[in-house]
Amino acid sequence: MTLFFISGVIFAQGTQQDSIEVLKNWSLFYEYFKTGDYVSAFPYGWKVMEMQPTRFKTLYKAMEKIYLKFYEEAPPEKKTQYADTLLIIYDNAIKYHPENASEYYLRKGYVLENYYTNREIEAIQAYEKGIDLDFEHIEFYYIDRLGVLYIKHMEENPEYREKAIELYRKVLDKDPQNVTANDRLRALVKDISELIELNKKRLEVDPENTELIWTIANLYIRAEDYRNAIPYLEKLTKKFPDNETYWNRLGYCYQRVGEYKKAIDVYNRSLKINPDAKEIILNIAVCYRELDNFEQARIWARRAMAKDKNWGRPYLEIAQIYEAAVAKCVKTTKGGDWTKIDFVDKLVYQLAVEYYELAKKIDPSVANEANQRIKNLETLVPTQEDYFFNKRKIKEGKIAITGGCYDWIGESITVPYRI
Repeated sequence: MTLFFISGVIFAQGTQQDSIEVLKNWSLFYEYFKTGDYVSAFPYGWKVMEMQPTRFKTLYKAMEKIYLKFYEEAPPEKKTQYADTLLIIYDNAIKYHPENASEYYLRKGYVLENYYTNREIEAIQAYEKGIDLDFEHIEFYYIDRLGVLYIKHMEENPEYREKAIELYRKVLDKDPQNVTANDRLRALVKDISELIELNKKRLEVDPENTELIWTIANLYIRAEDYRNAIPYLEKLTKKFPDNETYWNRLGYCYQRVGEYKKAIDVYNRSLKINPDAKEIILNIAVCYRELDNFEQARIWARRAMAKDKNWGRPYLEIAQIYEAAVAKCVKTTKGGDWTKIDFVDKLVYQLAVEYYELAKKIDPSVANEANQRIKNLETLVPTQEDYFFNKRKIKEGKIAITGGCYDWIGESITVPYRI
């Protein structure tokens, strides 16, 4: 029998133990471990690992916990030997339980980065292996640790800059609202056009790479270059006609460049996939408003309203539709002369105010926006004097909005004064 030491632990190599012996050692290990007697537990853990290293999945995490505790409590001169042992535990866990290799590579990377000096390049390699094995399910903390190390060492290793850019780009593809990833990427790439060009060069090599096409489209959107994003999104919708997200983003870009009819067509295509997408329904309302088709705009806003009774945005939109209707009416019937605004125009503004009030009543999240818009209309709604001179139109405290540009409205406002 050959004996050797691992951080003070005697390890027997080349022996074969039967199942009873393994269970005996496991039982002793587990009993000591669960009572917190780690000093008594760890020799039995090594014996189990030697005899049947694949049998107990929880062994490696338990041994890790033991040696992390030893490391924390050890004097400075002994810490390195416990860190060395942790690395051995991780290597064995990776070898004998490869289904959990990603997790152990990440833990190994953390130990290499934080428990040693001058081993950060090895930490990078460990982090890379762990992340490559299971990027979709890894917590962002470890991804960011790798990114930070890339950034720290990119002067001596210039390829790390591009690796860091690619890493945070992948994060943002999955989670566009990740603040840290956005900040890191902005620090790495001062000019977003550089990042676009990097990805376009990659796309030249792999022109059907869906991930790259999507990335470039989103980078153009982040740069507010919606026109250039459109061809990439059109390609994606052709390749994946049942992908709601691609249609929605394409509609958004058409909307932002003022191609509202195309945006409406695209949004309708998206609604065939998901008829309950309230935001898309409301976007169609906005597009119709921009086209000065106020009746259709209101129809779609009411559809959005029906999808969520506690959502204030459709009420804001209807109010904006009424504001836009007045602006259009003043332009077409009064030559844009706002000094000629009349009582019925003011009534429509008052109706808009009522919808802003409704919006903030049912949805406090829009209260600030609604209050600001109400404030903007303070000088445009009817005064008490206006109501007095038009009191014959008041029926049971309300005035119907009719005539001229507004026959389509078919609503009444509540007179806010006692006349």
